[in-house]
Amino acid sequence: MATYKGIQGYTVQKVSTDPTAANVEGQLWYNSDSGKFKIAVGAAGAWASGGSLNTARKGMPGAGTTTAGLVFGGYLSPPGAIRSAVTESYNGTSWTEVADLNTPRRYGGGCGTQTAAVSVGGDTPPSTANCETWNGTSWTEVSNLTTARKNINNAATGTTTAALLAGGGEPAMSNTETFNGTSWTEVGDILEDLMNNVVVGTNTAALCIDGQPNSGPPWADKTNMLWNGTSWTEQNDTNTARSMGGGSGTTTLAIVFAGDITGASSFTANTETWNGTSWTEVGNLAAATANVAAGSVGATSSSTFTAGGVTPGASMLATTQEWNDPVYTIKTVTVS
Repeated sequence: MATYKGIQGYTVQKVSTDPTAANVEGQLWYNSDSGKFKIAVGAAGAWASGGSLNTARKGMPGAGTTTAGLVFGGYLSPPGAIRSAVTESYNGTSWTEVADLNTPRRYGGGCGTQTAAVSVGGDTPPSTANCETWNGTSWTEVSNLTTARKNINNAATGTTTAALLAGGGEPAMSNTETFNGTSWTEVGDILEDLMNNVVVGTNTAALCIDGQPNSGPPWADKTNMLWNGTSWTEQNDTNTARSMGGGSGTTTLAIVFAGDITGASSFTANTETWNGTSWTEVGNLAAATANVAAGSVGATSSSTFTAGGVTPGASMLATTQEWNDPVYTIKTVTVS
């Protein structure tokens, strides 16, 4: 007869205190204090609809959370390839237009919170090194990037006094820079040239996820790199290669979603979560999109949102979706 060890590859552990359910989903253990066998189970996470932007667009960054969000800049519907300076603030229900950026741009980077954000780089045209900070009321120009770049709308993370930007450009680059609230400094490069990649975390502990290695095939890369404040190291790859995706979170709890998977407007609704070791496919977005904005703080149901973007038919979107994390519980196993 098959044993638990033979099926699972490990024996049932004996513990006096139940572990955190989210960390041991699907695992069985014996609680010696209660004298019960227990198992952790989880319901799938899912996206829910939020309020629509006032201005439909793609290629803009996001900051903040699902109840206190911010998006700025972007690319408005043709004709004219219009670069936007529009900034909108989100209260969890609706978006409100607030003070514009000083420099209109598309495909620029950004991070921070609803009341303290950074807008950096982008296509003005041409690629710019311009950087602005937001204080909740207005934008102020500050010190420029060391290297001008675009295609970075989800490639920055952190705060107005401790930000990190990696990759971007066209052609793609590996340059990484940090911002201390006053100036940008070049630090250790990512391990390959990438643009339209996703960066999540802080300026001392971050992930660089997927992206586009060059301006032609392959259009999407499947990669994942960890930043420790000094250098990048390879981690387990995502399941789906993508560029122009969105993401949020930390080095131990992250989410990545949407994106272009072939370079021929073959967009995806795929969503994956990271637990510090591996990526797991979870609930998809309502529609396949790319060039979305993403909330940049955390990866929990109270923080991660995506707004705007573009459909495979090249229609600009005004939609907002909010991520609800899986709910994990511990159940007692009845043994007869």
